[in-house]
Amino acid sequence: SVTVTPKTSSISLGHNPALWSTQFVRPLPKRPRTSKDYFLFGVACFMPAWILPWLFQPKSERVLPLTERYWFKANVWTAVFSFIGHHFLTHYFYNVLGAHYTIPKGYEINGVPMVMFGLTHVYFLFYHALATMFLRRIGFWKNSFNFLRKALIVFVMAYVTAFLEAWSISAFPHYVYPDRFVMYVYGSAFYAMMFLVTFPAFSSLDEPPAKKQTLCYFVMHALACGMAVFILDDTWRLLIGPLHSDETSDAVPYAQTK
Repeated sequence: SVTVTPKTSSISLGHNPALWSTQFVRPLPKRPRTSKDYFLFGVACFMPAWILPWLFQPKSERVLPLTERYWFKANVWTAVFSFIGHHFLTHYFYNVLGAHYTIPKGYEINGVPMVMFGLTHVYFLFYHALATMFLRRIGFWKNSFNFLRKALIVFVMAYVTAFLEAWSISAFPHYVYPDRFVMYVYGSAFYAMMFLVTFPAFSSLDEPPAKKQTLCYFVMHALACGMAVFILDDTWRLLIGPLHSDETSDAVPYAQTK
């Protein structure tokens, strides 16, 4: 079930490693950490997002086939969208914001450290569970909300979320960018475009009293959201351009082979 009552969504909140994952990196033993160490750390953060909801799921979910349980479908949606986000969209952060990772090379996909796939999954699951509970609590999808009011609510949620992540990720020593002010103020606006799409879109999934969607629908929905964000990010790149000075500032956000 996907009701606003805490049962399903609160599992993603109370047991989500996003609450402590990057804050845990700094106190790790002061020894040289390899790409494998970080990869395993990402796996350690990623797995509880699947195991804990299974252990603490409400009775109404236990009787359903696995692929019909909301927590499972929500995890699959998040996994698909997170993969799109890192495999493709992270390169816009490289190109537009000048951000980059200094994690030792080794365990990576398309120039993105694999640890980030695990961390992003739990962060996004946390964000969207919280956003869904809030939007349903205020009756976001009811007719009493006009378009402008909905847009303002989502914009504030998206920008605040993006800003808080930009601020909190400073605890992660291997994510660097050239200008902190630009990253916090303008970079947050760039990042917020993602949540402008996904917060209302995700909250509509299995929205009562409509019929529940299938796992296949969740996957296609995540792919569609990924494409929408892709278009927004590339529109920024073409119309506004990079927020930092770099000789490759006019390049597309992917390494070009010679």
